[in-house]
Amino acid sequence: MKSKKIIFVSLILISLTALLFTGCTPAAEKKDDSKTEIPNPMVEQASLEAIKEAIGFSFESLPTGITDVKYFTIADNLAQADFTLDGVTYTARKADSGMENIAGVYTQFSNSQTKTTTAGAAVLFQYDEGKAGLATWTAGTYGYSVYCEEGFDLAGMEVVVNGVS
Repeated sequence: MKSKKIIFVSLILISLTALLFTGCTPAAEKKDDSKTEIPNPMVEQASLEAIKEAIGFSFESLPTGITDVKYFTIADNLAQADFTLDGVTYTARKADSGMENIAGVYTQFSNSQTKTTTAGAAVLFQYDEGKAGLATWTAGTYGYSVYCEEGFDLAGMEVVVNGVS
């Protein structure tokens, strides 16, 4: 009788131990695979008109002869056009003139100079010749920027700036 009791207690202990371990396995754990993602504020648009429809304004003009054009709105308050001209890729942006750092570029450039556009706006050109370059200016109630990550040429950048409004 004593041996039956020992076997019975042993079986109960083994069963409880088995239940304890199976309850702690990764397969039995409740998983929460949901991830919090930050929504991308950049939305591709079909045209300049679509930008205007989405945020209330758009570019009045872009340089002639551009290719590979893509249009975007960013956070419902910034218009962007990415394009190529003469083998150099540019990003042009337009927003309310009160927006700080419309370009979103934080590079320290080795050269800078201010020149006037054909429309009379003072443009700050910052650049590393042959590499990256940034032009920023204000006209009316809007601020503008043009950025190229590589292949900067001041004369080429001036053509682009004079074509953006």
